[in-house]
Amino acid sequence: MSSAPCPDEPAEYRLTALPGNRAAYVLATWGLVSLLPEATLRFEGEAVPVVGYGGDTDELVNVAARGLVERTWGLGERGLRGITTTTPARSAVNVLSHAGWQAADKTSDLSACGPVAVFDASVTSAERLKSTGMQDLQVRSSALTLLSGKSHTAKSVQDTWGLMGASLTTADDAVVAGAAHLDRLVHGDLAVARAKPGLRFSASQATPRITSGSEECDVYPLMDLLAFCGHLLLQPQQREMARKSSAKALTWVLNPVPFTMEAIIDLHESPPPDLPWHRWTSLIRGTGSTAKVTSFGPAHPGGMREKEVTTTHA
Repeated sequence: MSSAPCPDEPAEYRLTALPGNRAAYVLATWGLVSLLPEATLRFEGEAVPVVGYGGDTDELVNVAARGLVERTWGLGERGLRGITTTTPARSAVNVLSHAGWQAADKTSDLSACGPVAVFDASVTSAERLKSTGMQDLQVRSSALTLLSGKSHTAKSVQDTWGLMGASLTTADDAVVAGAAHLDRLVHGDLAVARAKPGLRFSASQATPRITSGSEECDVYPLMDLLAFCGHLLLQPQQREMARKSSAKALTWVLNPVPFTMEAIIDLHESPPPDLPWHRWTSLIRGTGSTAKVTSFGPAHPGGMREKEVTTTHA
Protein backbone atom coordinates (compact mmCIF):
# COMPACT_ATOMS: atom_id res chain seq x y z
CA MET A 1 0.00 0.00 0.00
CA SER A 2 1.11 3.57 -0.57
CA SER A 3 0.91 6.81 1.37
CA ALA A 4 0.12 10.20 -0.13
CA PRO A 5 3.30 12.24 -0.57
CA CYS A 6 3.85 15.85 0.36
CA PRO A 7 4.41 18.19 -2.59
CA ASP A 8 7.76 17.54 -4.28
CA GLU A 9 8.32 14.35 -2.25
CA PRO A 10 8.16 10.80 -3.63
CA ALA A 11 5.29 8.52 -2.69
CA GLU A 12 6.02 5.76 -0.19
CA TYR A 13 4.99 2.15 -0.80
CA ARG A 14 4.94 -0.25 2.17
CA LEU A 15 5.56 -3.78 0.97
CA THR A 16 3.98 -5.72 3.82
CA ALA A 17 4.18 -8.97 1.84
CA LEU A 18 8.01 -8.82 1.82
CA PRO A 19 9.12 -8.58 5.49
CA GLY A 20 12.81 -7.82 5.87
CA ASN A 21 13.55 -10.60 8.34
CA ARG A 22 13.75 -13.26 5.61
CA ALA A 23 16.64 -13.46 3.19
CA ALA A 24 14.63 -14.24 0.06
CA TYR A 25 12.23 -11.36 0.73
CA VAL A 26 15.11 -8.93 1.19
CA LEU A 27 16.67 -10.04 -2.11
CA ALA A 28 13.27 -9.58 -3.78
CA THR A 29 12.90 -6.08 -2.32
CA TRP A 30 16.39 -5.14 -3.48
CA GLY A 31 15.58 -6.52 -6.91
CA LEU A 32 12.39 -4.46 -7.12
CA VAL A 33 14.08 -1.22 -6.03
CA SER A 34 16.84 -1.79 -8.61
CA LEU A 35 14.16 -1.82 -11.34
CA LEU A 36 12.82 1.62 -10.34
CA PRO A 37 14.93 4.64 -11.36
CA GLU A 38 15.88 6.90 -8.43
CA ALA A 39 13.88 4.80 -5.95
CA THR A 40 14.91 4.55 -2.29
CA LEU A 41 14.42 1.91 0.38
CA ARG A 42 14.14 1.95 4.16
CA PHE A 43 12.64 -0.39 6.76
CA GLU A 44 10.25 0.50 9.55
CA GLY A 45 8.45 -1.20 12.43
CA GLU A 46 8.45 -4.99 12.16
CA ALA A 47 10.95 -5.02 9.29
CA VAL A 48 8.48 -3.63 6.75
CA PRO A 49 10.23 -2.35 3.61
CA VAL A 50 9.21 1.14 2.49
CA VAL A 51 9.99 2.07 -1.10
CA GLY A 52 10.15 5.73 -2.05
CA TYR A 53 9.34 6.35 -5.70
CA GLY A 54 8.38 9.46 -7.65
CA GLY A 55 5.38 7.98 -9.43
CA ASP A 56 1.92 6.61 -8.71
CA THR A 57 1.06 2.93 -8.34
CA ASP A 58 0.31 2.43 -12.03
CA GLU A 59 3.66 3.91 -13.02
CA LEU A 60 5.52 1.85 -10.43
CA VAL A 61 4.06 -1.49 -11.48
CA ASN A 62 4.49 -0.80 -15.19
CA VAL A 63 8.06 0.48 -14.93
CA ALA A 64 9.01 -2.43 -12.69
CA ALA A 65 7.28 -4.96 -14.96
CA ARG A 66 9.15 -3.73 -18.03
CA GLY A 67 12.44 -3.79 -16.12
CA LEU A 68 11.76 -7.28 -14.81
CA VAL A 69 11.13 -8.59 -18.31
CA GLU A 70 14.22 -6.86 -19.71
CA ARG A 71 16.39 -8.42 -17.01
CA THR A 72 14.95 -11.95 -16.86
CA TRP A 73 12.88 -12.90 -19.91
CA GLY A 74 14.41 -15.22 -22.52
CA LEU A 75 17.87 -15.51 -20.97
CA GLY A 76 18.50 -18.66 -22.97
CA GLU A 77 18.34 -16.59 -26.16
CA ARG A 78 20.15 -13.53 -24.78
CA GLY A 79 22.43 -13.22 -21.78
CA LEU A 80 22.95 -16.96 -21.22
CA ARG A 81 22.68 -18.12 -24.81
CA GLY A 82 24.20 -21.56 -25.29
CA ILE A 83 24.89 -22.16 -21.57
CA THR A 84 22.87 -25.03 -20.13
CA THR A 85 24.77 -25.67 -16.90
CA THR A 86 25.53 -23.84 -13.66
CA THR A 87 29.22 -24.73 -14.03
CA PRO A 88 30.20 -23.75 -17.59
CA ALA A 89 33.61 -23.51 -19.20
CA ARG A 90 35.66 -20.48 -18.26
CA SER A 91 35.98 -19.40 -21.88
CA ALA A 92 32.19 -19.17 -22.22
CA VAL A 93 31.89 -17.04 -19.07
CA ASN A 94 34.69 -14.77 -20.30
CA VAL A 95 32.59 -13.99 -23.37
CA LEU A 96 29.61 -13.06 -21.19
CA SER A 97 31.74 -10.91 -18.90
CA HIS A 98 33.24 -9.00 -21.82
CA ALA A 99 29.79 -8.40 -23.34
CA GLY A 100 28.49 -7.15 -19.98
CA TRP A 101 31.31 -4.63 -19.60
CA GLN A 102 30.81 -3.42 -23.15
CA ALA A 103 27.07 -2.94 -22.62
CA ALA A 104 27.36 -0.94 -19.39
CA ASP A 105 27.36 2.83 -19.82
CA LYS A 106 28.86 3.26 -16.37
CA THR A 107 30.06 0.86 -13.72
CA SER A 108 27.44 1.99 -11.18
CA ASP A 109 24.47 1.36 -13.49
CA LEU A 110 22.47 -1.36 -11.71
CA SER A 111 20.15 -1.72 -14.70
CA ALA A 112 23.08 -3.23 -16.57
CA CYS A 113 23.51 -6.08 -14.06
CA GLY A 114 23.61 -9.15 -16.26
CA PRO A 115 23.14 -12.87 -15.66
CA VAL A 116 26.91 -13.46 -15.61
CA ALA A 117 26.58 -12.81 -11.85
CA VAL A 118 25.20 -16.34 -11.46
CA PHE A 119 28.76 -17.62 -11.98
CA ASP A 120 31.79 -17.28 -9.74
CA ALA A 121 34.55 -16.81 -12.29
CA SER A 122 37.16 -16.60 -9.52
CA VAL A 123 36.61 -20.25 -8.60
CA THR A 124 37.60 -22.87 -11.14
CA SER A 125 38.34 -26.56 -10.95
CA ALA A 126 41.70 -27.54 -12.40
CA GLU A 127 41.21 -31.07 -11.07
CA ARG A 128 38.40 -31.61 -13.56
CA LEU A 129 40.89 -31.01 -16.36
CA LYS A 130 42.87 -34.04 -15.25
CA SER A 131 39.97 -36.32 -14.39
CA THR A 132 37.82 -35.64 -17.48
CA GLY A 133 40.31 -34.55 -20.09
CA MET A 134 38.55 -31.19 -20.48
CA GLN A 135 40.45 -28.54 -22.37
CA ASP A 136 39.03 -25.62 -20.41
CA LEU A 137 38.67 -24.63 -16.77
CA GLN A 138 35.24 -25.10 -15.22
CA VAL A 139 33.61 -22.14 -13.45
CA ARG A 140 31.45 -22.73 -10.39
CA SER A 141 28.07 -21.21 -9.61
CA SER A 142 27.69 -18.23 -7.30
CA ALA A 143 26.66 -18.70 -3.68
CA LEU A 144 23.17 -17.30 -4.35
CA THR A 145 22.43 -19.52 -7.35
CA LEU A 146 19.74 -21.50 -5.52
CA LEU A 147 18.54 -24.20 -7.90
CA SER A 148 17.22 -27.76 -7.69
CA GLY A 149 19.06 -30.80 -8.96
CA LYS A 150 20.39 -30.41 -12.50
CA SER A 151 18.43 -27.26 -13.29
CA HIS A 152 20.26 -24.39 -14.94
CA THR A 153 19.59 -20.70 -14.66
CA ALA A 154 18.07 -19.82 -18.04
CA LYS A 155 15.57 -22.69 -17.90
CA SER A 156 14.73 -22.15 -14.22
CA VAL A 157 14.01 -18.45 -14.76
CA GLN A 158 11.88 -19.08 -17.84
CA ASP A 159 9.98 -21.87 -16.06
CA THR A 160 9.24 -19.41 -13.27
CA TRP A 161 7.77 -17.01 -15.80
CA GLY A 162 5.48 -19.88 -16.81
CA LEU A 163 3.99 -19.77 -13.31
CA MET A 164 3.08 -16.09 -13.70
CA GLY A 165 0.14 -16.76 -16.00
CA ALA A 166 -1.20 -18.90 -18.80
CA SER A 167 0.04 -18.58 -22.37
CA LEU A 168 3.00 -16.26 -21.82
CA THR A 169 4.64 -16.53 -25.21
CA THR A 170 6.11 -13.07 -25.78
CA ALA A 171 7.88 -10.40 -23.76
CA ASP A 172 4.78 -8.19 -24.09
CA ASP A 173 2.67 -10.95 -22.51
CA ALA A 174 5.19 -11.14 -19.69
CA VAL A 175 5.01 -7.38 -19.06
CA VAL A 176 1.22 -7.57 -18.68
CA ALA A 177 1.44 -10.56 -16.32
CA GLY A 178 4.27 -8.98 -14.35
CA ALA A 179 2.34 -5.74 -13.87
CA ALA A 180 -0.67 -7.65 -12.54
CA HIS A 181 1.47 -9.54 -10.02
CA LEU A 182 3.31 -6.37 -8.99
CA ASP A 183 0.00 -4.59 -8.41
CA ARG A 184 -0.97 -7.39 -6.02
CA LEU A 185 2.39 -7.02 -4.27
CA VAL A 186 1.97 -3.28 -3.77
CA HIS A 187 -1.43 -3.98 -2.21
CA GLY A 188 0.02 -6.53 0.23
CA ASP A 189 -0.46 -9.85 -1.55
CA LEU A 190 1.62 -12.43 -3.43
CA ALA A 191 0.25 -15.07 -5.78
CA VAL A 192 1.12 -18.67 -4.82
CA ALA A 193 1.79 -21.46 -7.30
CA ARG A 194 2.21 -25.21 -6.78
CA ALA A 195 5.13 -26.31 -8.91
CA LYS A 196 8.47 -28.05 -9.21
CA PRO A 197 10.75 -25.20 -8.16
CA GLY A 198 13.72 -24.30 -10.28
CA LEU A 199 14.61 -21.05 -8.55
CA ARG A 200 14.52 -21.87 -4.85
CA PHE A 201 14.27 -18.46 -3.20
CA SER A 202 10.68 -18.90 -2.03
CA ALA A 203 10.43 -22.71 -1.95
CA SER A 204 8.79 -23.73 1.32
CA GLN A 205 10.67 -27.04 1.60
CA ALA A 206 14.43 -27.43 1.34
CA THR A 207 14.37 -31.14 0.52
CA PRO A 208 11.04 -32.07 -1.13
CA ARG A 209 12.34 -35.40 -2.44
CA ILE A 210 12.99 -36.61 1.08
CA THR A 211 9.57 -35.72 2.48
CA SER A 212 7.20 -36.78 -0.26
CA GLY A 213 9.02 -38.21 -3.26
CA SER A 214 7.77 -35.24 -5.28
CA GLU A 215 9.55 -32.03 -6.13
CA GLU A 216 6.38 -29.95 -6.01
CA CYS A 217 5.92 -27.32 -3.32
CA ASP A 218 4.38 -23.87 -2.88
CA VAL A 219 6.33 -21.01 -4.43
CA TYR A 220 5.85 -17.28 -5.03
CA PRO A 221 6.86 -16.84 -8.68
CA LEU A 222 7.02 -13.02 -8.61
CA MET A 223 9.16 -13.09 -5.48
CA ASP A 224 11.49 -15.64 -7.10
CA LEU A 225 11.98 -13.44 -10.16
CA LEU A 226 12.55 -10.30 -8.08
CA ALA A 227 14.97 -12.17 -5.80
CA PHE A 228 16.85 -13.34 -8.87
CA CYS A 229 17.23 -9.68 -9.86
CA GLY A 230 18.48 -8.93 -6.36
CA HIS A 231 20.95 -11.79 -6.65
CA LEU A 232 22.44 -10.24 -9.79
CA LEU A 233 23.37 -7.09 -7.84
CA LEU A 234 25.78 -8.90 -5.52
CA GLN A 235 29.24 -10.41 -5.62
CA PRO A 236 29.25 -14.15 -6.36
CA GLN A 237 30.76 -15.06 -2.99
CA GLN A 238 28.48 -14.27 -0.06
CA ARG A 239 29.72 -15.56 3.28
CA GLU A 240 29.35 -15.32 7.03
CA MET A 241 32.61 -14.06 8.44
CA ALA A 242 32.74 -15.72 11.84
CA ARG A 243 35.85 -16.24 13.91
CA LYS A 244 36.12 -19.98 13.35
CA SER A 245 34.26 -20.60 10.12
CA SER A 246 33.25 -18.97 6.88
CA ALA A 247 29.97 -20.50 5.74
CA LYS A 248 27.99 -19.43 2.69
CA ALA A 249 25.33 -16.98 3.80
CA LEU A 250 23.46 -13.80 2.96
CA THR A 251 23.74 -10.96 5.44
CA TRP A 252 21.92 -7.63 5.48
CA VAL A 253 20.89 -4.68 7.61
CA LEU A 254 17.45 -3.12 7.91
CA ASN A 255 18.39 0.49 7.27
CA PRO A 256 15.86 2.83 8.93
CA VAL A 257 16.77 5.77 6.68
CA PRO A 258 16.07 5.83 2.93
CA PHE A 259 18.97 4.84 0.69
CA THR A 260 19.25 4.36 -3.03
CA MET A 261 19.99 0.83 -4.17
CA GLU A 262 23.53 1.86 -5.08
CA ALA A 263 24.13 3.00 -1.49
CA ILE A 264 22.61 -0.19 -0.08
CA ILE A 265 24.89 -2.35 -2.24
CA ASP A 266 27.89 -0.32 -1.10
CA LEU A 267 26.91 -0.89 2.54
CA HIS A 268 26.37 -4.57 1.89
CA GLU A 269 29.61 -5.29 0.07
CA SER A 270 31.84 -3.00 2.15
CA PRO A 271 30.16 -2.52 5.55
CA PRO A 272 31.78 0.05 7.86
CA PRO A 273 32.89 -1.40 11.20
CA ASP A 274 30.84 1.07 13.24
CA LEU A 275 27.51 0.56 11.46
CA PRO A 276 24.87 1.11 14.20
CA TRP A 277 22.20 -1.25 12.86
CA HIS A 278 21.85 -4.94 13.65
CA ARG A 279 22.84 -7.31 10.91
CA TRP A 280 20.73 -10.31 9.92
CA THR A 281 22.20 -13.57 8.64
CA SER A 282 20.70 -16.49 6.72
CA LEU A 283 22.92 -19.47 5.97
CA ILE A 284 22.75 -21.08 2.53
CA ARG A 285 22.10 -24.77 3.04
CA GLY A 286 22.20 -27.79 0.75
CA THR A 287 21.05 -31.38 0.88
CA GLY A 288 24.58 -32.74 0.49
CA SER A 289 23.27 -35.48 -1.80
CA THR A 290 23.77 -36.17 -5.49
CA ALA A 291 20.39 -34.52 -6.17
CA LYS A 292 21.58 -31.11 -5.03
CA VAL A 293 18.99 -28.77 -3.57
CA THR A 294 20.01 -25.43 -2.05
CA SER A 295 17.93 -22.92 -0.13
CA PHE A 296 18.09 -20.26 2.59
CA GLY A 297 18.07 -21.33 6.21
CA PRO A 298 16.17 -19.41 8.91
CA ALA A 299 17.43 -15.87 9.44
CA HIS A 300 18.75 -14.69 12.77
CA PRO A 301 19.66 -11.20 13.97
CA GLY A 302 22.93 -10.24 15.57
CA GLY A 303 24.89 -7.06 16.24
CA MET A 304 28.21 -6.53 14.52
CA ARG A 305 29.99 -6.85 17.84
CA GLU A 306 28.13 -10.03 18.77
CA LYS A 307 29.00 -11.86 15.57
CA GLU A 308 31.11 -10.24 12.92
CA VAL A 309 29.34 -10.79 9.63
CA THR A 310 30.21 -9.40 6.24
CA THR A 311 30.81 -10.48 2.66
CA THR A 312 33.87 -11.55 0.79
CA HIS A 313 34.75 -10.72 -2.75
CA ALA A 314 35.98 -12.74 -5.66
